[in-house]
Amino acid sequence: MRKDNRYKLVVARTATNSVVIWPRLLLRAAASLAILALFLWLLANRLTQLDLEDLHTGVTGVSVAQWASALILTSISFWAVGRYDAVLHRHFATGLPERLTRRAGICAIAVSQTLGLGLITGAILRWRMLPGQSLWLATRLTGAVAVSFLAGWAVVTAVVLLILPDAPFKPQAIAVLIAAALLTVISLIAPLTRFRWPNGLTLLRLIGLTAVDTLAAAAAFHMLCPDTLSLPFATMLPAFLLALGAGLVSGTPGGVGPFELTLLALLPSEPATPLVGAILAWRVCYYALPAILGATLAFIGPARTNLRQTVANKTLLATAPRAETALLYQGEHRVLWQSATALLLARTPHLLIGLFDPISGQANSAIRALQAAAHAESRLPALYKCTARIAAGARGAGFSSMKVAQEAWLDPRAYTLQTPSRAGLRRKLRRAEAAGITVSGPTDLDFQCWNELTAIATNWALAHGGERGFSMGRFAIDYVARQRIYIAWQNSTPIAFVTFHQTTREWTLDLMRHAEHLPDGTMHLLIQTAVNDAARMGLPRLSLAAVPKFSTKLGPVARLFRRMYERPTGLVRFKTSFAPQWQPLYLVAQNRAALLLAAAEITRAVHRPGPLANTMPRTIEHHHDDYEFASAGRAWHRLPE
Repeated sequence: MRKDNRYKLVVARTATNSVVIWPRLLLRAAASLAILALFLWLLANRLTQLDLEDLHTGVTGVSVAQWASALILTSISFWAVGRYDAVLHRHFATGLPERLTRRAGICAIAVSQTLGLGLITGAILRWRMLPGQSLWLATRLTGAVAVSFLAGWAVVTAVVLLILPDAPFKPQAIAVLIAAALLTVISLIAPLTRFRWPNGLTLLRLIGLTAVDTLAAAAAFHMLCPDTLSLPFATMLPAFLLALGAGLVSGTPGGVGPFELTLLALLPSEPATPLVGAILAWRVCYYALPAILGATLAFIGPARTNLRQTVANKTLLATAPRAETALLYQGEHRVLWQSATALLLARTPHLLIGLFDPISGQANSAIRALQAAAHAESRLPALYKCTARIAAGARGAGFSSMKVAQEAWLDPRAYTLQTPSRAGLRRKLRRAEAAGITVSGPTDLDFQCWNELTAIATNWALAHGGERGFSMGRFAIDYVARQRIYIAWQNSTPIAFVTFHQTTREWTLDLMRHAEHLPDGTMHLLIQTAVNDAARMGLPRLSLAAVPKFSTKLGPVARLFRRMYERPTGLVRFKTSFAPQWQPLYLVAQNRAALLLAAAEITRAVHRPGPLANTMPRTIEHHHDDYEFASAGRAWHRLPE
């Protein structure tokens, strides 16, 4: 597919998203303004008895020490806010530097919490502060921040209400914590569902940051309370948190109206004038000053950062030791770069998985880089389909490993059909030739041919319960166009095709797609044609990809893998007919419990992959290797054209 056409499709999809989203945002804005007007009217009636002179004296009478303490606590609160955005960027796998995401989060929260209409203003400000990112991504991030913060606030508030003996609403707090526990369970079983919750480690980080943010904000408010208020922190804290939640839910600018009314209602024994004076001082410290600083940051723009290091070197991919690394072009994985080390990464809810062998660098340095990257994303490190050399290095670093597959490969330079072990293959090839099957090698395909291949792939996916994902390719025109493709023809009609990843070191079989009624031996002829071409080019290695193969001595984890992944031996027989050599491949994780978690998460990623991010078409998505043991959102990595 041509580059300009692909960009037009992306623009059209973005425009469609905007058409759907913005009317909802405008409706929400109108509702927020109506709520603000209502609460301001109620607040005005409530404050008619205030002495304005005493109120002015109370605000101006705040000491320098009080202001300084409140500003320090406000800084702590906004430090947590910046970290909060960074954690969610990791969840969305944007791949942006943490320094940039923290700055964008602080700017967006500081301004949007004061202006109100947080989903709109927050999305626009994040879009401004995140170079090269779409408004749709900024809107998703803003929505995620709002929803997760509200959930975190509910948990923190419920804990406070239960801990403090004189706090109200204890039954409601217990109900909130039970609901939170259920959501945590959902996050733990997310690999087996279609839900896309943050993983357990991410949830803990978000709740911890919410606690720091809200408790620091409450402490800042308490610091600004005048001496005329005999208000212990333990008495003030539950009321403050509930009032803060009322303001958050209302969506009014700064929670004005609902916050004040709730706080006054929950602290009826305190004099209203000094309490309102403390609220005004706190709004200056916690809303007005951060809004000014946030607006200044937005005016200056995003911090300068070098994003080019996240763009893969196509020359490096072309010389990678494992041709399957080209799976990167599918758009759902990314490359980890650290010094001279490069490793293809896949992401599941609780794991950061290095796929295949490193693209470059030594095993030990790749494992250390993977561990550091997993820790930064609140995930566990793992390696999948790595060779024995890499598995041995991982075991030396304290990991556990298990053989899960074996890869069939040939040396085309020494390959010959005239051996007893390939007698069955010769019979298959004769049957295909007798049926009039011809094979065309790599060539420029016209528009009509791409339509026919797409139809074959679509029908194949429907007949096989969909395509597989994760470590296996899925049909998409701009993905397949980068590969080496062989097409089988009968009576001038394409009836099957295969594709290969290719580097200067090897080719690796990726897609095998065929029509419903296929003459016997057709797929064998396609592969044999590729082997002949590789032999003429002097290629040292051609891989037929992997099939499941587990250790004879099965532990509990290995037994689980066997139940989930072993299938009938049709594909094994197909590959065996070429009399290949077999190379063991391993799954590596920190311990056996992590291996079990990897089994569950890889199962979901293989059998229920998410939509492809950077490829077209998006209608069918699941690899020829039905029996191989092996999701989506925004791609982590984009290659240059």
